[in-house]
Parts: sequence; structure tokens; C-alpha cells
Amino acid sequence: MNRIVGIDIDFIDGFNQAARSTYPDEFLCMTREIDGIISEMILLPGTVYGDSHSFLNQWMAPIDYNIAGSAHSHPGYSNQASDADLDWFRNMGGVHLITCQPYDRHSWKAYDSSGNVLDLEIIY
Repeated sequence: MNRIVGIDIDFIDGFNQAARSTYPDEFLCMTREIDGIISEMILLPGTVYGDSHSFLNQWMAPIDYNIAGSAHSHPGYSNQASDADLDWFRNMGGVHLITCQPYDRHSWKAYDSSGNVLDLEIIY
């Protein structure tokens, strides 16, 4: 059973701001949950942002049992997971978020490690 029940609205706003700041490159980070709510971005040293992909060094991640998964942006208008995204989800586990243009509170989608869309509550 998935322990993630929602996403903090401040996380969504910060995630979208990071996506706008790295545009036209993809933004990528890991996420942390607190009490079942995704609420923090974990930025790893050595992360590479590219125009069609991003890469992070998982070995740079902290030892943290509250890591929930990942969040990344697409530079276009689709938040659909690509085949590469699905491979990443399967290898990483957890909950994965993708946001896209216009990078607002309605432009993100959550996926489980199998690539299934999740319906998570936004916590205000």
C-alpha cells in the first residue's frame, strides 16, 4: 500500500517555479514526504539538466527513509510519462511527479512505480 496520501500546495508551487527557472531544460529532483504528504524537494549535487532529459546521481542522495520518489518537468505541454520516465519509475520506486507548461497548479500528474496515474490530494 502506498503511504503517500497528498502533496503540499507549497511543494507544487516551488516545483513549478523550479521548472520555469530551468526551462527550456528539464528540472529533476527527489522528493521527501512528511506524514504521508510530499512536501520537500531534495536537490542532489551533480544533477544535470538537459533539453530532452535530466540525470541525477542517486548515490548522492541522503540516507533518508522519507524519500518519496522524484519530480521532474517536461519543457512542452505534456505531463505524460515517456518510456524513459517509466524505466526510471520502475528502477526508483515510490511516487513520481511530472509537471509541464504552463507550470501551474493544474499542470502536474503523479505516477506510481509501475507508471499508473495516482490521484493525490492537494493539501492547502
